[in-house]
Amino acid sequence: MRVAYLAHLNLPPESGVSKKILSQVKLWSELAEARLFVLSRREDVCDLVELHGGKCSFYKGPPWSTGRLRALDSLVGQIVEWSPTAVYLRRDLFYPAYLRLAKALPLIQEVNSDELEELRLHSPSQYLYHRMSRNWLDRLTSGWVFVTRELLHHPYYGRLPGMKTAIGNGISFDGLPHLPPRQSGGPPRLVFIGQPAPWHGVDKILRLAEAFKTWEFHLIGCQASDFEQLPDNVKIHGFLPFSEYVSILADADVGIGSLALHRKRMNEASPLKVREYLALGLPAIIGYKDTDFPEGAPFLLRLPNEERNVECCLQDIERFVMSWVGKRVPREAVAHLDLRHKERQRLLFIENVAKTRC
Repeated sequence: MRVAYLAHLNLPPESGVSKKILSQVKLWSELAEARLFVLSRREDVCDLVELHGGKCSFYKGPPWSTGRLRALDSLVGQIVEWSPTAVYLRRDLFYPAYLRLAKALPLIQEVNSDELEELRLHSPSQYLYHRMSRNWLDRLTSGWVFVTRELLHHPYYGRLPGMKTAIGNGISFDGLPHLPPRQSGGPPRLVFIGQPAPWHGVDKILRLAEAFKTWEFHLIGCQASDFEQLPDNVKIHGFLPFSEYVSILADADVGIGSLALHRKRMNEASPLKVREYLALGLPAIIGYKDTDFPEGAPFLLRLPNEERNVECCLQDIERFVMSWVGKRVPREAVAHLDLRHKERQRLLFIENVAKTRC
């Protein structure tokens, strides 16, 4: 089987998404013939993709620029010429070039979020465009991979043709250390990785810091300029590569996941940052149902998915944090999150979709 992975990627090479995609294609290459095709306006991303044997089309300007349209046309042309068994597309806004791809080859789309709700929060123009145009490509899609069961059962996707499955996000365990328990003593330390998007609930972390003034809170990926005022016990680290922030995680007791998924009307998720916490050994506080732990787990504190979930659960949070100080999550308890396990499932699904299309 020959598989093309197509993604529009403008995140730094060190980001979790960038690392995941590269790891996915590397694992696919052990079981099939696979090649990565990336559209990006970051030269460092293109350099990394090509270093790993992939193809990258660089463009300048906004999403609607003629440069982007030409770059995508070129990339799609390269994919069609390569003639893969199937194309795996990380879901994007609609562009005419994608229609050409779906008509020529079996197309599988990966859906990572309820994108209409996300766009509604930060880009009204893209929200309207996506709402009006998405069906043009979606009705020609041969297969769907959803990162949650909630998305799998979404009414919109239920009306569409194509085979469907749910595979939660995974993380490559290769070379990832299992951190020893923190030995330095002192107050509990909590860490968050991500940007202050509304559904991450970073504002709730600040309220948590106000409630537990003796605890330390470390925010990785946020900037001081994102906030008007910060509690004294909150430390901002900005965007850091893994090699620099792993020492912060090593000196932490608990990770914090998204606490406000309700703001984009979702109840289930499988975020990469929480998989990283768990693989490294950190328990986590989350505000949603995790796809890979539908019944919960001792190392996950699941808060109600509502606006005041922090305030209503302060005692539960304190009990959970204090119970995990000086401890780590066993690697064997989260082994099913390993990307190697996930990608075998994904490739089998892609193969079945391709057979059905043929």
